[in-house]
Amino acid sequence: MASVVVVGSIKIGNTGKSNDTPLVDKPAWVYHEPARLRLTPADRKELFARASLFIKTAVARKRLDAAWLMLGPEMRAGQTRKSWDTGTNNVIPFPAVGIANWDVLYAYRNDVAIDLAVVGARSSDWAGKTFTIELKRYGKHPHNWLVASWVPKGIGGSRQVKSLAQLPPPPPPKAPLSARWLLAPLSIFGLLLLSLIAFGLRSTIRARRAAKRYAQALGYSSTSSPS
Repeated sequence: MASVVVVGSIKIGNTGKSNDTPLVDKPAWVYHEPARLRLTPADRKELFARASLFIKTAVARKRLDAAWLMLGPEMRAGQTRKSWDTGTNNVIPFPAVGIANWDVLYAYRNDVAIDLAVVGARSSDWAGKTFTIELKRYGKHPHNWLVASWVPKGIGGSRQVKSLAQLPPPPPPKAPLSARWLLAPLSIFGLLLLSLIAFGLRSTIRARRAAKRYAQALGYSSTSSPS
């Protein structure tokens, strides 16, 4: 009976499934950083103009038809031109009226990311928000920068900074020290000065009295002098 069990286990073997990654006889994929792009003043001007136009149209939800032509395939995915024109699209909106500051996050040959500090409208509840826009050049549009992504930067979504117009006015400035505290050192200085004057007068009077007593002891009057 024992021999039958041994023979059976040898024939059946291990029936469990292996979770090991199968070996593939192919070259390993290694990431290679794309060639960096040294932006010229003309490149910066073009990129800023592109980002600014996208904010004025798609982000502010104005002239959406013009913004559609600026979208790359990543931004057009999952929506049609008709759904885009309704304003319900994958671009995070913001009541933008301008750009306060911008900085290039990275710049490769056909891929550039820019951080933008967008200013909110006075009528909104928020003063501004920082976004990151990614612009790419594709094979069919080698000379045009198209928007590949538009995401808010930091936690808090598109409404992160309260509008200054909605905040209560700041309290009036307070003096770091009360005027009473200034009187204390002045009083001490005045007392010290008076003490020095009194000490000087007292010393002078004592000196004169001592000289007078000394003269009287020698038989001189205060108006006479020794011959």
